[in-house]
Parts: sequence; C-alpha cells; structure tokens
Amino acid sequence: MSKGATATDAPESSVITLIDASALIALLGAEPAAGEVQEMLNRGAAMTTLNLAEAIDRLKRRYDLEIERTRPVIEGLLAKSLMLLPLGPAQAWRAGEIRAAYYHRSRCPISLADAVLVASTSADGCIASSDGVLLTVAASEGIATAALPDSKGRRASVR
Repeated sequence: MSKGATATDAPESSVITLIDASALIALLGAEPAAGEVQEMLNRGAAMTTLNLAEAIDRLKRRYDLEIERTRPVIEGLLAKSLMLLPLGPAQAWRAGEIRAAYYHRSRCPISLADAVLVASTSADGCIASSDGVLLTVAASEGIATAALPDSKGRRASVR
C-alpha cells in the first residue's frame, strides 16, 4: 500500500482497481461510466468503507434513491465482485497526511474520503474515478489512475 499503508483484505500479488463513490454512483445511476465500472467489477474491484458511505449518501441526495432500494443492490455487489476495504490505523494516519499535504479549498479540494482511498491503494493498484482532483493527488503519490467519464460524459484530466 502506498507510503506504508496496508489494507488487510487487499490481494498480495494482483493489481486491483479501487473505485470511489463517483464510480459506484455512475453504475447505479446508469451514467456514462456505468459500463466501464461494470467491467472493473467483473475483474474484481474494491472500495473503502468511507467511499461506500459517501456513495450511499450521494445516491439518496442526487437520485433520491431510498436506502431500502440501494442496499440489496450494493450488498449483491459486495457479495460477488466488490471488495470492501476497512479503514485501519495505518490508512487513517496516511489519509490525514495526504489531505494535509494536498488540500486547498479552491485549488485542490480533495475530500477526506478520497484521501482515505489514496491511502488505501497499493503501490501496484489503480484508482478509477471521474474526480480530477482525486486523480491528480493519486498520480502525485505515484498511483496509477483510470479517468472515468462524469455524468455528462466528460473525462477528467490529471493536472
């Protein structure tokens, strides 16, 4: 894991793609990135518990999807193709360091959830997102990135 952080459930030898809340929202909201996210899940992908919480919150607020409707779908993904990475002390410390190093209210508004995602990604892992700020921070940390299209079909660029 990047800079000393480890995820206890992460595979030891295979490259794994970590998705953020925007990727799960794209899948469940049938946004332009849905097909790409589904392909990632078919190969096996992961997300952090904090990014899952963020996705659940945004699905309710953005699409007004009730928890009772989204829970069985998300639990099905967790049972079949989406690994959930817990937030341990090493990731928490590293996420705090990452956010403190990069965060700026207007130039680099990386969320704490996304800092946790970066801290939870292995050195040979990849982060998939439509969030340009997240992708830029991940690339700065030496993590491979995959830019997904946003809800309007535009792909973020890494600055």
